[in-house]
Amino acid sequence: MDSAFEYGTQPQPDASASLPKAKDFTHHLNQVSKNRAASTLKELYRYQGVPGMIVMAGATILAHDAFPLDPPREPKKGKSLFSWLFPNSSALPTSSFTIPKWAPQPTSPTTIQLSTSLQYQAASGPPALPLFLREYVSKVYKPAYADWDVLVNVGNTDGWGKIISLLAEKGDAILVEEWTYPSAVNTFLPWECPTIPIKMDKEDVIICEDEPYYCLYTGEWTPKGTKSDRSVLAQRLADAEKKEGSEGNQAFIKQLPPSYLHFDTDGRVVRMDTFSKTSAPGSRLGWITANPQFIERLTRITETSTQAPSGFATALTTTMLQKWGFEGYIRWLRGVKATYNMRKTWMCDAFYDTFHLEFDQLKTQGLFPEGTKTITCYSKQPRNKWDEKKGLHGPALVTFTPPTAGMFVFLGVHVSEHPDYDDLTRKGEDATHVLVQKLWTELADNLVLFAPGWYFDAGGEHAIGGKGYGYFRLSFSIATYEETYKAIKTFSQVLDKFFRIK
Repeated sequence: MDSAFEYGTQPQPDASASLPKAKDFTHHLNQVSKNRAASTLKELYRYQGVPGMIVMAGATILAHDAFPLDPPREPKKGKSLFSWLFPNSSALPTSSFTIPKWAPQPTSPTTIQLSTSLQYQAASGPPALPLFLREYVSKVYKPAYADWDVLVNVGNTDGWGKIISLLAEKGDAILVEEWTYPSAVNTFLPWECPTIPIKMDKEDVIICEDEPYYCLYTGEWTPKGTKSDRSVLAQRLADAEKKEGSEGNQAFIKQLPPSYLHFDTDGRVVRMDTFSKTSAPGSRLGWITANPQFIERLTRITETSTQAPSGFATALTTTMLQKWGFEGYIRWLRGVKATYNMRKTWMCDAFYDTFHLEFDQLKTQGLFPEGTKTITCYSKQPRNKWDEKKGLHGPALVTFTPPTAGMFVFLGVHVSEHPDYDDLTRKGEDATHVLVQKLWTELADNLVLFAPGWYFDAGGEHAIGGKGYGYFRLSFSIATYEETYKAIKTFSQVLDKFFRIK
């Protein structure tokens, strides 16, 4: 073999060591580029590689054992609807598929072949994917006007950036919840668009405090203006989980809170969906549902930016969806929902086993919106230990609201109970910020990574949380059962040390 193609076995000198460094060209940057700041949540990624770190800071989808794609192996028949949820099960249901380079019917709109998928594509992606997405939107969201359409994108971060490019002008003020996903805000801040944080009640934003209002449908109230009976919904879900196939899927869809698309007769609503939270974040694949004028303009934006999602991602995802069909995909979503619920229970149980809990205490007013059902955690001390000032269980440590959906628990920390709080305040320091940052650092030093609550503060009255209150966001979507319990146990030990509880 020619020696030029062989790897050298001796250390080679760094050829760039004697080269000059690049000059500073900051003066060539436009103002939008100068205004861009680092994504706060992305800054946490550097901690995830620390050996032994239990990560509860991100919005990662379920652990890798729940991804819908696996290496090829011998197919095994599942014993039950949710047998795939349990990684140690000997009956994980699998089926294999192959994406051909050349398909037998290449002209069919549902055909997926590598010779097409790996070529340049239209901004709308392979025709088979929008076909499936339109079926999904029409059956699940049921839009209230006729000419809606969908457009694929490279995930919600990409989709949101394109929507800002579509609608926002420099200097436009944007209404946000007082607690808002920071990456969404980071997208429009370079355009010098200020945020106007809207105060929230226990359900969502308060539109008009003295008048009847509708809230976002994440809570008990739906856009229809009706309050859901949680016991009825729970019973419906329990009934649905007992049924296999189409009947169970239809029951599942019916118990979902309705989308705003279902009440929008004008085409005002722009909805973003993503496969990141239901399939694989690394696929970088999602879609927008909107009126035809917006879809046409978004298509023009896509053609000169991302152009189209990855051919590998669309080929794999579309083929998987075709193999499943609509009913199979809904069945998958039912399983994802059940898994999130199971992991939520793990975390709540870990708090129950680790702390002494008190429910709905008046002293938590101001920590969460009025009317919120809360649980306050105290150090679990020996039964015969009594503190004349603090009582049997010492000071309140953290308070949280048990989640009913999603993948997060928001914790409020009672930093006003810290022995140094009053001294720091008298010195003119922001005692809340100082102490919460110190607590976050001590947790990270003990290999537990939470998301700092101040990342999500949109500049409302809380500033960082509130007078005497700080916040953390915990994700229960990826940690194992053992990791969840270990993290909460470590959290309790760090809190005892932090608050100097003997």
